[in-house]
Amino acid sequence: MKCPRCSLIVTDRVPECKGCGFKIDDLDKKIKKIPKRAGFANDFAKVLKDEEKTNIEHYLAKLYEDYGVEFVLALCKTTKPVKPSEYVFWLFNKWQIGGDMHAGIMILLALSERRIESEVGYSLEPIITDVESGEVLDEYMLPLLKTDKIADALRIGVEKLAGIIKKAATEGKTDEI
Repeated sequence: MKCPRCSLIVTDRVPECKGCGFKIDDLDKKIKKIPKRAGFANDFAKVLKDEEKTNIEHYLAKLYEDYGVEFVLALCKTTKPVKPSEYVFWLFNKWQIGGDMHAGIMILLALSERRIESEVGYSLEPIITDVESGEVLDEYMLPLLKTDKIADALRIGVEKLAGIIKKAATEGKTDEI
């Protein structure tokens, strides 16, 4: 995964960035409490209706069942005392999204910071690049978020990224996951 500060590679196997000296442990010192994960859709900000959350949860569970890719959403009021880019990186690792092979993706919506971030596990990086993930956030999700259509933004973002995974599976590119 990319260092949340300088974008060089940092993982649980390479816990210190060679570019800027960032360490995963630095975030552990700043963030004291790991939120308890509640499935694939984690609405800590309480902004989704029950039906919206259930629909997204079922979609993500089916994606995991069909393709082995763990796709997780986290909605929070704030990521303070760290930046959203650091928080999504930290939470992805703490929740061990995608298991030992990091075959997963996480989207984080931080309401107070008005930020949406994604973290792509290193097993998926050949399938979904950071650029592609960022384009989905910018082109499809941000316009809906600007009009407070949070559930629609999450749904379309998940569907677009899932479409990339599904296309890779039909081309046989997900065999390595």
